[in-house]
Amino acid sequence: MTGREKADGYTRDAFIGLTPNEKDIVLQKLTSELPWSAEWLFFVDKQKALAIAKEKEQSLRGNPYQDVFRIQQQLVKYSGDLLYQKHMIEDYPKYIDELKPLVIDAVDDTPVSDESIEFFKQVILLEANIDAVASASVHLLRALNVPRNTDEERVTFKRLLDDLRSEDPRSKRRGMAEVETYND
Repeated sequence: MTGREKADGYTRDAFIGLTPNEKDIVLQKLTSELPWSAEWLFFVDKQKALAIAKEKEQSLRGNPYQDVFRIQQQLVKYSGDLLYQKHMIEDYPKYIDELKPLVIDAVDDTPVSDESIEFFKQVILLEANIDAVASASVHLLRALNVPRNTDEERVTFKRLLDDLRSEDPRSKRRGMAEVETYND
């Protein structure tokens, strides 16, 4: 793809029915576009993508400007190895502020674990980036299955969300204490 087609982004149709030779060419191109092409790399060839992604993840880790979390997210999805979720969490403090909410969203897109729940809590309690705190707050409440089916539950959910996102330490602590009741 070139020009407008490439600018609009890839579609599944672009990768269906490729010959083996075409697949190799596409894999080379997608590899050169990592980390942004991680999802497509796995779509084209899961087995080859695993090896390529593991190598690229290792070489890019620690770069605050690279979206390595995109590769890690796909590695968790296709390998089932939560080591890459752990890597996302470990790498989080190194990222520039603009990427931090995206990293939090990527962690949320992996299976809920004790580590991801603790990560969301730590972001809420310690992070200065308000967008990151807002994202972690929503993801924490969802990870803990805080109900919001009835009007009363929705009011409680919103109040907890407001408390967790608050810049007032007392409100934040109160919200966190109540959230702990859902963590069983």
